[in-house]
Amino acid sequence: MITIDPRTKLVLIAITVLFSMIIPTGICTCVWVFLVTLLGIFLGRIKKTIRAAVIFAVLWLVSIYVLPMLKGTAHTSIWVWLGLVFKCYPCCMLAGVIVGTTQISEFMAAMAKWNVPRTVVIPIAIIFRYFPTLKEDWGHISNAMALRGISFSPVCFFKNPSVVIDALYLPVLVTASKTADELSASAITRGIENPKRRTSRLDIRFKLTDVMVLFIFSLTFIGSAIYAGGYV
Repeated sequence: MITIDPRTKLVLIAITVLFSMIIPTGICTCVWVFLVTLLGIFLGRIKKTIRAAVIFAVLWLVSIYVLPMLKGTAHTSIWVWLGLVFKCYPCCMLAGVIVGTTQISEFMAAMAKWNVPRTVVIPIAIIFRYFPTLKEDWGHISNAMALRGISFSPVCFFKNPSVVIDALYLPVLVTASKTADELSASAITRGIENPKRRTSRLDIRFKLTDVMVLFIFSLTFIGSAIYAGGYV
């Protein structure tokens, strides 16, 4: 297991977004997803990274073997959907790895090293805390409603839409609003608005690992651009 600087992760996100924008979907996308998979495994997020890679592989096989068998509207609809998925998948997969392996304290310390304005850092830090908390509340509500035989499944929704909305979706909306207020109050209580420069016990600095990761991803990006441009 390795660790890399949060700033390196942000650079990787930027490179991946640029990759998805300018590199056509093809074998280069598979190579990039493979790189992200290796990165996730080395960062310790093994199960979820492998699961995401398997899902990508299944979708890729569908596009190769199943899609050519379809005709008409079905072929066009699935082709457009898969094209969008393949464009977004590397970014979403890498984002999941980064969010799952980066603590808020590490992110704040890294942004302080870069002298990023606190007006930018504070909202991002609160967002990082917001979604995991909301996911936990979602799980509690789902478990409670499961005792009454109510779930988020499409079948249950079409059978009793009013009951599902009243018992599941409304509590989630109310919880989301309360969670936002509670996180904002918690951040203020911890002195997040203090204009003084914060100290940190975390050792945030670029290491050899960061250089190697950036080099590999940058080299792959350049190679993909050359390959996609027809120069090889």
